[in-house]
Parts: sequence; structure tokens; C-alpha cells
Amino acid sequence: MTVLVTGATGKVGSRVLAELGRRDVKARAAGRRSDPPFDWQNPHGWEQALAGVEKMFLVLPGGDDGHRSVRGLGDGAVTFLDVLERSNIERVVLMTALGMEYAPETVDQRRLELRLQSSSIDWTIVRPNWFHQNVTEGPLRDIAAAGAGTLRLPVAEAAVSFVDTRDIAAVVTESLLAEGHAGNEYGLTGPESLTFRELAALTAGTGIGVERYEPVSPSEFERFTLELGWDAEYVETLLGLFSTIADGYAAPTTTDVADILGRPARTFADFAAVGAARSR
Repeated sequence: MTVLVTGATGKVGSRVLAELGRRDVKARAAGRRSDPPFDWQNPHGWEQALAGVEKMFLVLPGGDDGHRSVRGLGDGAVTFLDVLERSNIERVVLMTALGMEYAPETVDQRRLELRLQSSSIDWTIVRPNWFHQNVTEGPLRDIAAAGAGTLRLPVAEAAVSFVDTRDIAAVVTESLLAEGHAGNEYGLTGPESLTFRELAALTAGTGIGVERYEPVSPSEFERFTLELGWDAEYVETLLGLFSTIADGYAAPTTTDVADILGRPARTFADFAAVGAARSR
């Protein structure tokens, strides 16, 4: 059996590859820099990437690599699903985002969910909340670095049930390999919710790079990130995500990680403690 992993250099895809490797499952990385290259906007290479593949982890890029616009990639991904239905793929695990089931069909990720659910392929959808690793590998790290350790966000004192990408990867792998997950939708969170002020208190002095938190207005955040040279559409996407946080939609927790893996989800405090240990 071979599993195709899209987003293979991303925060989750790279860990899905590692998890499959630990289970001695053959995996093939798919991305813009893979061989052959895999690009949602260019169907050349899609069928080659799918050759001999039975299962697949599917995720659209979020634009964090270079803070680029990813608007319109859903068109290519929906077209790809047409190709997928003609292939030998038996199961797809799609990763979107927490609460995506309530998004309008005009949102790329929701459109992709609906297309997959209407397909003839066995599917599972995982919808994680914001990652622990966003403070070490993602936009939160970059915002804090540009602010000399200060994380300036337009979310006031709203909370987020952050989840570890290693837990997401373990759930994805379990959903790919084990029976009983087809047709299921999982909301993946950590076991607790934290405000960004509480998050910064846990990371301060650990070497992670986030030392303090300062709430700002949406217009201040937009001006700050555009001055950093970030793509305007990427900034607009982030503002939409932060608006969702500010409205309280990212605070609820679920037990899906623990239910699927048979152990508690990792806490952010544990994640921060590992960062502190590595900086010593």
C-alpha cells in the first residue's frame, strides 16, 4: 500500500509522513518541489503522482510559506477530485479547519469538503483548530519576530483551543489506516482553551520567541503586516480567521483526539516546556 501525502513540507503533512514512516507504511510526498512536482494550479503530473496509490492525505496550502495568496486553489483541487475518482484511490483524509462545516460554499475548503462528500471515494474529514506549532513555524512566529517578541493580534482577550500538529498527524494516520473512520468528521482541538495573553505567559523565556501579547485593532494589524510585505489577500484571510477567534468560535474544545488515539491530547504547556528545554 502507498499513501500520497499532499502538503508534505507543511506543518501537518511533514508529520503525517513521519507518522506513516514510523508505522512502516510506504508514503509518497506531493508538493510544488516534489518529483514529479504537484501543483493545484497545474494538472500536469497529477496522474503520475497518483500511480500506484491507494490512500491519500489531502490539504490545501494556507499560504504561510512566503505569506502568499492561495485564493482560487480550490478550483484546481475540485478538478483534481474528478481525476481522483477515476484513479485507484480507496480512501481520502481531507484536512480543512475547525468550523468549516458552517462556512459558505464559496469558501474553497468548504467547497472541497462538499465535493469529496459527494464522491464515490471513502472519505474522512479532520478539522483542526490553530496549531501549537504556529508559534514556532507559522504566522504567529513571524508576527512576534517582527515585533521583537511581541505578538500583536486583533483578537482582544478571546481564547483558542490550540492543538498539536503531532496529534493531528496521528489522527490523520489512524483515519487512513484503520477501519471505522470512513464518512466521519472530526473537530480536533487541544484539551483546553488559552487566550493569547496566557499563551505568551507560557512561552516567555522559553526561547520560542513569543515574549508578550498586545491586542491591536484589525486596521493596525493590516497596516503592520502589509508593511512587512505580506500579500494583501493573505492578510485579508488572516483577518477573517482572527475575526472568528475574536467572536469566540475558536474557544470550544472537543474530545475527538483523545477518543481516536486513546490518550489525552497534548497541552500547550507541555509544548512550551519542550521548547524551553531545547533552548537550554
